[in-house]
Amino acid sequence: MKHIVIGTAGHIDHGKTALIRALTGRDTDRLAEEKRRGITIDLGFTYFDLQRGERAGIIDVPGHERFIRNMTAGVPGMDLVLLVIAADEGIMPQTREHMDILELLGVKRYIIVLTKCDLADGEWIRMVRAEIRTETAGTILEDAPVVQVSSVTGEGIEELRDMIYAMAGEQTADEERADEETAARAGDSGKENARTEKSRGYPRLPVDRVFTIKGAGTVVTGTMLDGCFSEGDELMVYPCGQKCRVREIQVYNERVKECAAGQRAALNLAGIRKEEIRRGCVIAPSGSIRSGRMTDVKLSVLGHSSRTVKNRSRLHFYSGTSEILCRVILLDREELRPGESGYAQLRMESDTALRAGDRFVVRFYSPEETIGGGIVLDADAPREKRFRREAAERLRRLENRDPAERMEIKLREYTQTMVGITCLAEEMALDRAHAEQCARELADAGKVEIFPINGEWYVWRSSDEKRMRIRVMKEMSDYFRRYPYRSGVPVQQIRSSAMQDMKKSVADAYLEYLIQKNILERRTLSDREAGRSSAGDSGKGELLAPACYDPAGAEAYLEAADRLEQIFLEAGCGFCSLRETEALLKDKKDMEEMTGLMIRRGEIVRLSGDYYTVPRIADRILRQIRERYHSGDIITIIQIKDLFGISRKNAKIILDYLEEKGVVKQTGAQSERQML
Repeated sequence: MKHIVIGTAGHIDHGKTALIRALTGRDTDRLAEEKRRGITIDLGFTYFDLQRGERAGIIDVPGHERFIRNMTAGVPGMDLVLLVIAADEGIMPQTREHMDILELLGVKRYIIVLTKCDLADGEWIRMVRAEIRTETAGTILEDAPVVQVSSVTGEGIEELRDMIYAMAGEQTADEERADEETAARAGDSGKENARTEKSRGYPRLPVDRVFTIKGAGTVVTGTMLDGCFSEGDELMVYPCGQKCRVREIQVYNERVKECAAGQRAALNLAGIRKEEIRRGCVIAPSGSIRSGRMTDVKLSVLGHSSRTVKNRSRLHFYSGTSEILCRVILLDREELRPGESGYAQLRMESDTALRAGDRFVVRFYSPEETIGGGIVLDADAPREKRFRREAAERLRRLENRDPAERMEIKLREYTQTMVGITCLAEEMALDRAHAEQCARELADAGKVEIFPINGEWYVWRSSDEKRMRIRVMKEMSDYFRRYPYRSGVPVQQIRSSAMQDMKKSVADAYLEYLIQKNILERRTLSDREAGRSSAGDSGKGELLAPACYDPAGAEAYLEAADRLEQIFLEAGCGFCSLRETEALLKDKKDMEEMTGLMIRRGEIVRLSGDYYTVPRIADRILRQIRERYHSGDIITIIQIKDLFGISRKNAKIILDYLEEKGVVKQTGAQSERQML
């Protein structure tokens, strides 16, 4: 069943509650004081069904000036407003203020209901209708239809019902068009991901009443603004951060399994006391709202206001069901005069529970009067300096309200690491499908990179990814400057230095991305380098280096390696240790690094201990041994000494090398081995 929410607005005693009684047969005044005084102090609620099966919920809001705060609490979620004007009095001061509030809060559909027509003659009614057209000219109500009714005689009530029915049909048609446009933008994701703006995103319910029922516990009521809640949902109360669970849901006094955007709902909550919730709180999934005290807004002052908003003015802020005192910081000017708009940062005196796109009203601090309102651009903003061009440009783009552009701006908060699409969706109050669609649009435009990691999408602005790439390459360059003869940088070294703000899984995925792009390539640690890796490091045994990097290409290496190879070649089977060649390089560490590189490149062979030779000599030794001795033969140090005409020390080096190569094995005596 389709649901719409209808609100009433108008001056005190102009017949709003009586009109609702005539439409629904129910009385919305629920407080004893309301019954006694005959005025509506708090919000009242009821409903009626339309011809096509739509259920119309009605919110009766107060008309008295002192109860404006309750009036603004009733506006969020309204699809249609009945602006009530008594025919015997015409437009009054609170009528005008209600008109201003409705326009500031973004209500788009209106019916002007001229009540108490049984108390005025035809000429007077014509004068009042002319006054209405004069007062609404140039406003959002200038084309609103006018219906004459009498709640006493029933005159015009059926005509009003028909008009409500027609406007409900217009809204349904608009939402279907929005679905089709969303489906067209979604591409392959199809129409199943298309939902109207009203129901897209993470659900929330601004609390307008909280009470307890014996045997049930805490109950809150409000109008669902987005998404839906179901029985058993684990939710959170903002801005206090208290967790709760939905035990039971009622919509218009009927128990249901779930409630959706546009419905008046009562939630029976478990795990929280009445004292922990108040009007102004918001019920929403955990992580879907970021509470804070600094809110960036586009602020407009009413054209007919007598007040000028100056920098650091103290104001009353109303949005949803919340009322908060705030200090306004004008970011692009010194003051806002009547009819002007500008960017501002509202510094609240208590935490908020807002989302970007929420509408608000501000009233002068003292005396209280409505002076303007606007739209929330960033609900949890950093402290901003005044007259910064970058800040104005950021807010201008946020004001554009294009979700892909807003996502790009949100990604500026994540310069050092990519962020998951689930986190982005929560922070932007979008469902995952819509968030993925925005990310794809930005990727197609070359503005972001998308990284699939363990079933989740991670998104990063392309400019930030390039900066990280440069940072990684610089870290490698610095490493090779310190260790010029190593073939690569240990993965852990890169993670801990250039990518310390990333989770390990995300960092590894990014490095894999660079490998697939042929920017980096894997190398294998030598035994010597592996020994330097920290124990337990999952990156042990793995190196990364720029693609095609060759440490042997350096002139210093070529010169030193050529000289070292010549020394080993001239030494023959007399063998030369590294200690005897240290003079080739300034640092012993460099000699070890260079030797390790020469071994990996097959330019020298390690025999035993600190002794090396060139491959041709090592090959000649193996060949002569195999020609002279066969499997099972015993070889002694003396035999090797005589075969090659060398010292006993060098013969022992050869015997150890033969054992390491698997040519011989020990027999028990240190001076002999057995051929395999």
